[in-house]
Amino acid sequence: MNMYVNLCPKYTENSETVTMDVPTEYVDELMRYAHILADERNQTARKALVDIVRYTFNTLMEKEHDRKSRKNGQRRRRDR
Repeated sequence: MNMYVNLCPKYTENSETVTMDVPTEYVDELMRYAHILADERNQTARKALVDIVRYTFNTLMEKEHDRKSRKNGQRRRRDR
């Protein structure tokens, strides 16, 4: 399953598209999560799937940023 998700807000001119390629053995499980989220939020399964992708992307980027910030802080202390 291929899916293209624009991660930038609608009011910006930028476009940052992520291509998500889900292996066939995980499609059913991912769609089950999307349908559960869609039922809870009273929205379409496609919108719920986009929300899952955005949340996952933001979480991973935040962890990467935190890790880099820690490393840079350690380097700065070492240089003194």
